[in-house]
Amino acid sequence: MTQDTPLTVRRLQREELLDAARLVGRSMSDNPVNVRAFGMQDMKDRSLALARFFVPVLQGLYLRGSILGAFTNGTLVGVCGMGRPGLCQPAFLEKVRVLPAVVRGHSLSTPLRVLRWAGEWARRDPPEPHWHLGPVAVDPQWQGLGIGTGMLSAFCAIVDDCRSLSYLETDKSENVRFYEKFGFRVVARAEVLGVANWFMSRPGDGSQAEGLKQPEMIDARTFMENSAS
Repeated sequence: MTQDTPLTVRRLQREELLDAARLVGRSMSDNPVNVRAFGMQDMKDRSLALARFFVPVLQGLYLRGSILGAFTNGTLVGVCGMGRPGLCQPAFLEKVRVLPAVVRGHSLSTPLRVLRWAGEWARRDPPEPHWHLGPVAVDPQWQGLGIGTGMLSAFCAIVDDCRSLSYLETDKSENVRFYEKFGFRVVARAEVLGVANWFMSRPGDGSQAEGLKQPEMIDARTFMENSAS
């Protein structure tokens, strides 16, 4: 992608979630927690396993919030999930739907590690209403070209429009530095499955909005109205 190639960020439709899950699987196949949770040596196998895992995850998130997709020349190059305030944690039935994807092709220890991982993240979720950011993923061949910045700018425009607190988890130190550029600050750090994790939040008073460059996208207020319908 060059400076002359436009980046469009918009809400994904249900029929686009399979492609989104595959992209997230490719992008996050080397994330330390994913490596530890799925325990697969071959990155290609782990990418496929993660894609299966993220299909039901994104389907649930689609109902509880929204999923942004970044496109350039009609190609999906990035995915940004966001859970609505009060609905950011999956319900019991949603967790049950994820289990077959975790069990398939894995030892019995894999779903136990995934449940432990999810539980460690869930118990640190802020009690106050907030938008929950994640997963955020850029296709590996498109990384380093500003796509993540475009998606985060779009996300921040949405949460700033409703003056809402936002929150995320990450297991990569380089991601911490990236999110700090958008006003997120580390509020806790802990080891999950023996891997360092950072928990970050961003104030909901709109004080971080100035200077954010937004990609072509739908109006933030229109997004909020459509998400609530």
